[in-house]
Amino acid sequence: MTLFWILGALLTAALALVVVFPLLAGRAESSQSRNELNTRLYRQRLRELAQDKDQGLLEDEESARLELQKSLLDDVVQEQAAPSRRASWLWLPAVALILAVAYGGYFQLGAHREVQAWQQASSRLGELSQRVLVEQDQTVTEQELRELVLALRTRLHREGDDYRGWLLLGRLALELRDGETARDALERAFTMADDKRMVLVPYAEALAMMGETLRAEGMLEQLLAQDPDNLEAWSVYAFMALQQDDFITAKARWQQMLSRMNEDHPRYAMVERSIAFVEQRMSAQQLAPVTGPRYQVQVTTATAVPYHPGAVLFVYAVDAAGGEMPLVARRIENPGFPLTITLSNADAMVPDNNMSQRDAVVLKARIAPSGNVMDKTDAWEGRSPVLSTAEDSAVEIMIDTPL
Repeated sequence: MTLFWILGALLTAALALVVVFPLLAGRAESSQSRNELNTRLYRQRLRELAQDKDQGLLEDEESARLELQKSLLDDVVQEQAAPSRRASWLWLPAVALILAVAYGGYFQLGAHREVQAWQQASSRLGELSQRVLVEQDQTVTEQELRELVLALRTRLHREGDDYRGWLLLGRLALELRDGETARDALERAFTMADDKRMVLVPYAEALAMMGETLRAEGMLEQLLAQDPDNLEAWSVYAFMALQQDDFITAKARWQQMLSRMNEDHPRYAMVERSIAFVEQRMSAQQLAPVTGPRYQVQVTTATAVPYHPGAVLFVYAVDAAGGEMPLVARRIENPGFPLTITLSNADAMVPDNNMSQRDAVVLKARIAPSGNVMDKTDAWEGRSPVLSTAEDSAVEIMIDTPL
């Protein structure tokens, strides 16, 4: 940070010289130019006096010459007396303005707060690592986890030759639902690791979070063929099916996981609850079979869309003929992009008012940092073209419009 301020001061001084020097040089040059002009006029007037004398037009040459010299001396004296002590300090307001604009603008618009936060996070790397990894302190906040991620990324940028550091960064990013950071970090770890199986499961989870579902499933299938008792792989494999609303496949995968665990296993009860949850969803679908169109929606964001921790994604359908009331809607917390979801009448806000009762719909995807779909503060949106409700279709929506 000290180097930054030194460079900033040097750049400001250079800018001041660029502005002030022409002012001073311009005044000196103006003074010199005027004196030279007066001298040239004096010499020209002497030549004219000589010509007048030769033609007999001048009676008293000496008086005329003395008067001309006096006029020249008066002009020179006035020019030398013009710069006063006050005038010599006229460059100070320009320098003051430069300093005010440079440093005032930086403090108002610059990233000095972010730089300070980054430096503070980097200095806490050891402390946060001890609390999160060794002590497993449950009081660690999400903000502290983000500081640990920032500090770890800084360390890896300087000393990024150990796959364990990239693996840790990827796992932390997964916990924070930062799919892009997780994928990039775990890809580095996967490339560097001698035993790919140490990285494969979280790497597949990150790929699925970013919408690369087929690739992630292929990696997990290959791992489970070699290591069928890998419980972490079965868990991720089941959640991937659940995210696609494939309850039958999710149940089958959790049952495979359950068959490889003893009842006293810490995760046994959790897997049983997961199976009960998908059975409940399957029963609800059988009691109220879903009819109407089904849209496979892939949501991406433009590069201009800022990242807001805790933002919520809403994907919903409205009547193409007019109206903003959602017919069906899905709410996704801490989304990672790109992502793919299925939108159908099962997601109807009111069972008797769904997409089947419309000829056409428009799908919208909105990121709401506040978590409230009606709050447009810092919110961004994207929409699909008009879609017929007579058939299923795959849709791509890019969020690229600020509200």
